[in-house]
Amino acid sequence: MKKTILLVVCTIFATTLFSQTNLLEGFTTSDQGVKYKFVERNPSGEQVQKDDLIIGRFSIKFGDSLVADGSKMQSQPIVRADDASKIFKGDLIDGILMMKKGETCIFAFERDSIVKLFGGNVPPYFVAGMYAYWTLQIDDIKTAQQQVAEEEKMRKEQEEQMKLQKIVSDSLSALEPTTIAKAIKEYGFDDKLVNGVYFKKTLTNKTKQKPLESDKVKVHYIGKFTNGKLFDTSVESAAKEANVFQQGRPYEPLEFTIGKKMMIPGFEEAVKMMNKGEKAIVLIPSNLAYGAQGRGEIAPASPLIFELELVDIEKGEPAPKQNAIQPIKMNTQPKKK
Repeated sequence: MKKTILLVVCTIFATTLFSQTNLLEGFTTSDQGVKYKFVERNPSGEQVQKDDLIIGRFSIKFGDSLVADGSKMQSQPIVRADDASKIFKGDLIDGILMMKKGETCIFAFERDSIVKLFGGNVPPYFVAGMYAYWTLQIDDIKTAQQQVAEEEKMRKEQEEQMKLQKIVSDSLSALEPTTIAKAIKEYGFDDKLVNGVYFKKTLTNKTKQKPLESDKVKVHYIGKFTNGKLFDTSVESAAKEANVFQQGRPYEPLEFTIGKKMMIPGFEEAVKMMNKGEKAIVLIPSNLAYGAQGRGEIAPASPLIFELELVDIEKGEPAPKQNAIQPIKMNTQPKKK
């Protein structure tokens, strides 16, 4: 009986040892403990140095399961071979430092190592005794000096772009008063700002039901540049007329809450001056629209025209009243001796 048990134990041990050997067939272990197997060598390639940025492709397998396949993707920055990227002795960084540009290598990591790398977030089928295989192809190397030079170049390009944007913005800002004066005349606005905008009702309603703070409103709008070009609208017929209709987009009143800063300031100011059921047109200077930066197709320092219809008002919850601060009563009576 004891011989039988011993035979079974020996068989299991031998099978496990054979299985582990097969899992690492063709692999070599470095002095740092890296288990590796080169797929493609490039003896004349540039050797990876510490702090180099590695550019290439990689794939990851947990056992036989492919969990990440970047072999067919475009070459991209993968990792910087520096101390900050290291997780444990014999990890991927130690393996990368053995490679050269143009080489492909497979690294094998035990489950415990992968748990350290992924912070314990590994699939349940990846059990003890299995290996993760990380195949890395190095297509290019950026040295620390090259990285600094590229970052400096990018910084200078960004500075130049910001300077150019400022020149454009300043030029458009200088033109804005003339643009506004022309729009006032063309659209028949009163040459007087009301709450920061030029405002004119085109359909009145004597209900005198204006939206208040925290009220939810529904507003149809047609947004145009001062030259009449439409840039956005909630009105389907207007979108079709301007040839900007988007199939599948729901053309319906815009909903927002007064006082929540959900809209550009000039838009909300105009809506607050309207009664339910009224229509109006508003000219919004850029300081109450998208400012000196602009947004998307809206250029910096662009005054905007909106045709508005206040469709509905839903009363919101009034803001809670602040408790009055009670004055502190001072004891003015003299102390008894």
